[in-house]
Amino acid sequence: MTAGWVAPTTRGRALLARTIGADGAREIASAPSWDEARRRLAATAYGNGLAPAADRMMARRRAGEIVAWQLRVLSGWLPPATGDLVRLAVGPFEIGDVDAHLAHLAGAEPVDPMPLGALGTIGRRVARTRTPGEVRQVLSRSGWGDPGVDDPAAIACSMRITWTRRIARAGGPTGSWGLGAAATLLARERFVADREIAGPAEHDLARLLGHGALAAATLEELVDRLATRARWPFESVRGPGELWRSELAVLARVDRDARELSTTTASRGTVVAVIARLLVDMWRVTAAIDAAGRGSVGVEVLDAVAA
Repeated sequence: MTAGWVAPTTRGRALLARTIGADGAREIASAPSWDEARRRLAATAYGNGLAPAADRMMARRRAGEIVAWQLRVLSGWLPPATGDLVRLAVGPFEIGDVDAHLAHLAGAEPVDPMPLGALGTIGRRVARTRTPGEVRQVLSRSGWGDPGVDDPAAIACSMRITWTRRIARAGGPTGSWGLGAAATLLARERFVADREIAGPAEHDLARLLGHGALAAATLEELVDRLATRARWPFESVRGPGELWRSELAVLARVDRDARELSTTTASRGTVVAVIARLLVDMWRVTAAIDAAGRGSVGVEVLDAVAA
């Protein structure tokens, strides 16, 4: 145990007490209507400040704001020189901000950047850009690095690969998490989206997964060429149409490992686990919001992650 990790571990565990977990998400997802789901959501931490007539989009946004605030609180207790953990924590929010802004440049309604406070590195600067090329320039001058191209889909892919690299290098069990997530991302880009990965993103993936995996012509060949630490998400996948199973497998593995690690003696790894659990719970609540009032499929997806 390192003394500097006691305070953030204690604070992080207090934040975890406010998560809804698999049972809470299932309760929201199984609601027969969105109105009933919103009532159930209001009884959780994610319903704090949610307007009584909020739609699903507003509820998803509010859930993200709640978790962003929790991470800002947690960051205030971290020891010095832990900026890498902060970047790991806010990665999904900054990726979401760039996705939303690129969609706005293509004609969608504008969306305000997530309120990350001092944790944010690019949100406001990205919001001021007017072309994908300008978005690329902002990323190039940040820790996200140069995507290498101006194409919106490639920019989004590059950011996700950068985040999986951060996960893989965060220490402890995150190595396997990051490798599994990177392999799943590569498979989806190649065999579902039918897109090649080039530039810095290709270099990052090659370092994580090996050049052989990037050169694979089929999903089966890709899986065969992966190291054991990266192959595990594909155990139940029988073809490209089932790659959603690998994505759920990554979430389930992160959730299982992080639940165990977050109860151990205060350390850097414990705080990483707390961050992971907060982000997984955010995914759960947004999935539950989407599934509510729409039958049993969403509940089954949540059950798969909880397995």
